[in-house]
Amino acid sequence: MGAARPRRWRFPFQRSAPSSPSSKSLPPAPYSPARSAAAAYPEPDRKWEEEAAPPEFVCPLSGALMADPVILPSGQTYERACLQACAELSFLPPGAGSGSDAMIPNSALKAAIGSWCARSGRAAPRPPSKEAARDAVLRAMPPAAAAAAEAKSVRTRRAAMASSSNSSYSSPASAASTSTSTSSSEITPAEEDAAVKPVKEVELPVDPLEDEVVATVMDADEDVEVAAACALLRDATRGSAERRLALCTPRLLAALRRVLLIPRHASARVDATAALVNLSLEPANKVRIVRAGAVPALVEVLRSSGSAPEAREHAAGALFGLALNEENRAAIGVLGAVPPLLDLLTSPAHHPRARRDAGMAIYHLSLAAVNQSKVARFPGASKALLTVASSAVEPTPIRRLALMVICNVGACSEGRASLMDAGAVAAVSGILLSAHDDATRAALAELEECCVAAIYALSRGSLRFRGLARAAGADRALRRVAEEGTPGGVRREMARKTLRAMRGDLDEEADLTGSSLECGDGDDCGGSIVSDGLMSFRRRQREVGASSCGNTAEF
Repeated sequence: MGAARPRRWRFPFQRSAPSSPSSKSLPPAPYSPARSAAAAYPEPDRKWEEEAAPPEFVCPLSGALMADPVILPSGQTYERACLQACAELSFLPPGAGSGSDAMIPNSALKAAIGSWCARSGRAAPRPPSKEAARDAVLRAMPPAAAAAAEAKSVRTRRAAMASSSNSSYSSPASAASTSTSTSSSEITPAEEDAAVKPVKEVELPVDPLEDEVVATVMDADEDVEVAAACALLRDATRGSAERRLALCTPRLLAALRRVLLIPRHASARVDATAALVNLSLEPANKVRIVRAGAVPALVEVLRSSGSAPEAREHAAGALFGLALNEENRAAIGVLGAVPPLLDLLTSPAHHPRARRDAGMAIYHLSLAAVNQSKVARFPGASKALLTVASSAVEPTPIRRLALMVICNVGACSEGRASLMDAGAVAAVSGILLSAHDDATRAALAELEECCVAAIYALSRGSLRFRGLARAAGADRALRRVAEEGTPGGVRREMARKTLRAMRGDLDEEADLTGSSLECGDGDDCGGSIVSDGLMSFRRRQREVGASSCGNTAEF
């Protein structure tokens, strides 16, 4: 037999840890390149991904950060692409209010989102594509509505394909035969419904003055030429309604906005703001002017110390005219018009007509719930309004406007708290108690109804009102109104219910919790103080704003 082979020893490359009698040894883990790379390069810190975005930065439809946020007249903010998809799908998003297509860019929110992204290390959001926005809207829609919208979209695409195929190129020899052989019976009913063509809007001819004003504002170096062009535009807008409708174009509104924002055109601001007042006389122009970005320019005219008093007066009149449209009120308040208008109304140094227009603008803006909170939160606004309303040296129309704004602000709980902190119960009660004889009572007749309405607004759902009203002697003034008023009249009814609120005698006839024909469920309503059949008070105030105090004058 051959020689024996040498014995070979095998040594393990890995040593196992000493195991206890109860534990079993595990086999070594196999080698993995990814595992080695992860061990060599630890995962970077991703705390910014864990930080949730603020809710106000996120679109309610897409659930993502908004790249181009826009405000609807209801005050709700959405991504622009999502709203455009809603319009294509005929879907009214939650909180959209009346469903108007007026979209105001929310520049302040866009800047805040950019700052937050830079601070947290995120990339700035990008607008979603048309398909992504459409998918997000379809997910937000109810299932039945989404299915119907999708089916309608399919029919529209089929109709578009059919129309494109019918309008394809054909030779001249076959054109006649094709036209004679084609009949409407070849179109299916679904395609026939989707093939209805939208009515094309009639384009108005371009006014020669539009081109002249735009060219002068954009190209002229001398301020005298710009002022002369704005003067011509002011005279032209004094004419017929057709001329005002034809001149209210995005190009012309952009030129006027440029005049109001550039400091060297200060001499042309008077005519430019007067032209905007004249253009706002037409109801169809009100939304166009707001959508064109004229509100920030008008606010700048009110704030600028270099603006002439007449320019401020016209700017207040333009904002008043724009606020008459319900769809514009939330946007005008968001764009910062409330503070300068309050300053104009409460400053005796300004012209009475400018203060009147500012007061009417704030009154109509405060009919929107979002602006009621803005007035209540503005520092010193409640105190300034009460000072104007209580001053005997102020003109009676100005005092009445201040009381009308107080009534609207008192419609929300935040406004009631702010007014009571400023001493509204004592101030308004003092106005009623100041009528000692028939002469002073006749002079304050215009203010009496507003005073009773203001006290009535403060009494709704407030636990503080009873003590403040008793200390101010409001019961004596209200008792006089309730006894001397016309039976069934608005003043007497409000005074009677407010007295019951002071006594705590709430029965089935007195509803002071806020429920009304307009509020419905007991929450704070978004309008003026109206409850339990007192609809005539709001109607009377609207008639005042729409007729006697409306901006019907041409400048």
